[in-house]
Amino acid sequence: MDERSKLANDNTSEHTSDPANAFTIHPLNCGTIRNHERSGFLYRTDCGGGRINAPCIAWLLRSQNHTLLVDTGPGTRRHAARFYSDDDVNQEDLLRDELARLDINPSDLTHVILTHLHNDHVGGAPLLTNARFYVQEAELKEAVWPVPFQRPIYETNQRGKIPSWVEILDRMEVLEGDVEIVPGVRALLLPGHTAGSQGVLVNTAEGEFLIAGDLVPLYENWPGTESQAIPNGNHTDLRAYAASFKRLAALNATILPAHEPRVFDFKQYPSCRCL
Repeated sequence: MDERSKLANDNTSEHTSDPANAFTIHPLNCGTIRNHERSGFLYRTDCGGGRINAPCIAWLLRSQNHTLLVDTGPGTRRHAARFYSDDDVNQEDLLRDELARLDINPSDLTHVILTHLHNDHVGGAPLLTNARFYVQEAELKEAVWPVPFQRPIYETNQRGKIPSWVEILDRMEVLEGDVEIVPGVRALLLPGHTAGSQGVLVNTAEGEFLIAGDLVPLYENWPGTESQAIPNGNHTDLRAYAASFKRLAALNATILPAHEPRVFDFKQYPSCRCL
C-alpha cells in the first residue's frame, strides 16, 4: 500500500464519537497555480527541480447536522484570471461550479474557516453571501500590513486592488487560538507559513483528519514525522513552523495538504476513490 492510501485508510480514532459529529471531507478544485517550481513548496529541497501545476483546494465538510467550508480558492476568473487554465475556458467561477457539483447553494453556507488570508485561499469568499468567516486574530493583523514581500499575496497596499478579505470584514469571527467551530470541527492555531495560519481538525468515521493549509502544501512536506518534515518555502517564521510541526506529530491525525494534486485521487475523505 502506498503512502497516500495508508494516509487515507489507516488512521482510526482512538476514541469513540457521536456519529452525528462524524464528517466527510470533499476536496474542491478552485484554480491552479501553473508551472510552479516544486521546490518553492519544499524549503531548501531539490532546488531547480521539477515544476508542478498546483491546485488551489477548498474543502467541503459534511455531517448529519452541519455543512462547512474550509478556504475558498482564489475567486472568479475576473478577479483571479491567472489561476484559471485553458481547460477552464468556459468557467467563470470554479468555486461555484464545484459547490454545484455537490448540490450546495453558496448562499446556504453559514460557516467558512479560512486557514489564512493569502489570495489563493480567500479570493472566493465574496461568493458566500450568508457566511461567517473564522480567521485568527494574528492573521488579520498580518494581512492589514504585512512585510513588503508578502503584500502581493495578501493583495495589501496594491494600487487599484481591494483584497477579498476586506469585503468580508463585517462578517469575520476573529479567533484567538484553538476554537471548536461546531461539534467535530476545531480550528487549531498553527503559525509558521504566516503569523496566523490555522489548521482544521475534523472528526470522521475513521478518525481525525487535519486540513493543514499551507503549513503542509504537499505530501512531501509531512512524511509523517517531525524530524523529516519540510517547511513551505514561503514562510514567515521558522521557529513557529518547527513548533507547529511538533504539534502535528502529537495529533496523530491524517494530514490533508493544501496544493497537492494527488488529493484528488479520492473524491472524499475518508477515502472514496474517484471513478
